[in-house]
Amino acid sequence: MNNSSEKTYIRMTLNERIQHFLLLSSFITLVITGFALKFPESLWVTAIFKLLGENAFELRSVIHRIAAVIMVAVSLYHLGYIIFHRRGRQLVKDLWFKKSDIADLTNAFKYYIGKTTERPKFDRFSYIEKAEYWAVVWGTIVMGGTGSVLWFENTFLPVISNSGMNLATAIHYYEAILASLAIFVWHFYFVIYNPDVYPMNKVWFRGFLTREEMELEHPLELERIDEMEIKDEPLITEEREKSEEEEIKEHEGDVEPEKTELTGEPGTKENTPAETTDNDEEKKIVELIVTLEKAVQENQDAGKESSVKNIAAKVKISTNGTGGQADTGTVKEKSKTEEKK
Repeated sequence: MNNSSEKTYIRMTLNERIQHFLLLSSFITLVITGFALKFPESLWVTAIFKLLGENAFELRSVIHRIAAVIMVAVSLYHLGYIIFHRRGRQLVKDLWFKKSDIADLTNAFKYYIGKTTERPKFDRFSYIEKAEYWAVVWGTIVMGGTGSVLWFENTFLPVISNSGMNLATAIHYYEAILASLAIFVWHFYFVIYNPDVYPMNKVWFRGFLTREEMELEHPLELERIDEMEIKDEPLITEEREKSEEEEIKEHEGDVEPEKTELTGEPGTKENTPAETTDNDEEKKIVELIVTLEKAVQENQDAGKESSVKNIAAKVKISTNGTGGQADTGTVKEKSKTEEKK
């Protein structure tokens, strides 16, 4: 379970975790501030009032109403979530009671009293979680309705009279006790004190379960997920192979042989203008040197002293023919050498 590389399964999305946190915090605030009004002389209430100061009673009323608004707002948002969001609609379907829940309840009692050693296998939600969810729905409607009557007393009193107000007060109070017991005794046991999850089921803030936790708490859901993955694996593998082939083709298309500008044939590279100019200059220099050597050889054989003039004339002719004058200094040095000879 502590292995960071272990496969995990989403249990609650970030959206659902935020809804849960707002519902949790607003509910606890309502319980504290509500029972503080009913039992103002109890020890824990007097301790809170001392911390809040002289205006503690008025502040309690404001905090209670703010928490009530938050709870109603979250409930309305959740209503829209389960109506318009696909995951929300599936959530309600999975949370609705089925015939198998009766069998799960019976098998759970047999397991708890030792009549069987096999744990009941639950799907995405057990009968416990389903009962908790619909209890919250019922409690929110009742507490929200009666709380609104008590909050806007001047509006409802002429309509329902004192008897109606007293009835609303009693329903609000006893429903608060029932909801508090359901959360602090039932819900907290299964998410905190249950030996299978102690010291706490962390899914409410991390959002996922490990495979070991899924095998223990929701084995039927895990089996269904594994079957779906096995069915989808060939399709996933085929899609992955196709994508890899496309990537290879794209890569091969990017690395193509160089083509010539004229023929477009691969393997032949045409020289650039700069390379052509350098080759022409080298050829001119070689031709110039060969011309000088021939002229020197002819003058030596003829024994004429006017060889320098002839060499200079030939050099001039060669340079004018090629258009290059970069080697004039070399010609002059060779001419001086010849004069000395």
